[in-house]
Amino acid sequence: MDILSSTVNDVPLSIARPESPATQKPAVIVLQEAWGVNAHIESILLRLADAGYLAVAPHLYHRGSQSFFTDFPSAKNSLMALNSEGIGQDVRVAVAYCKSEGAGKVGSLGFCMGGTVSLWCAAVPLVDAAVTYYGGAVAESRWSGIAAGTELAAQLKVPWLGHYGDLDTGIPPESVEQLRGATSELARVYRYADAGHAFNNDTAGDHYNPDAATLAWSRTMEFFAETL
Repeated sequence: MDILSSTVNDVPLSIARPESPATQKPAVIVLQEAWGVNAHIESILLRLADAGYLAVAPHLYHRGSQSFFTDFPSAKNSLMALNSEGIGQDVRVAVAYCKSEGAGKVGSLGFCMGGTVSLWCAAVPLVDAAVTYYGGAVAESRWSGIAAGTELAAQLKVPWLGHYGDLDTGIPPESVEQLRGATSELARVYRYADAGHAFNNDTAGDHYNPDAATLAWSRTMEFFAETL
């Protein structure tokens, strides 16, 4: 199974398809971490495709001079240059692509900054169901046109699932509970006691927590099976 590349309406997409299109499930838009569409995001695309989903990752940094990074100081300017107009266009293009490929429903799955985007996608809504892994900007807005996480959580239009590590210094448990308190019956929020930020990223050294990652992934697959 390979990662395919396509550009649709000027938006670069990385795509993974199930090996058996006849049994294809709905589609999932994968939303990048601060680093861009890198090896970790591509591994998520492949895992989703292996589970039967059409998986598509729009390159959210495509308007800048560099599409992925290996250190946060270099990535920060590109991250902070994003806004709701550009992100919305990129997600809508990815969703339209999935629909053109026969997907009846489309979900989103985001990590870190992409987790924040995925929550926003559930509030607009741009997708039929959304999953967030440790998305920040819970108490304060990060981007123009995208409210803080607690505000977005109160505006959910479709089912949303959130995964957060208790050891995440940027998103402490009290912030997660504020987020939970703002949600409706459309939301499910899970905390992982021994996990920190980026606990799902198996390329992130000590940040990776295999037990939390395995449990969160199983919950994500159950959620998409129920909602898409």
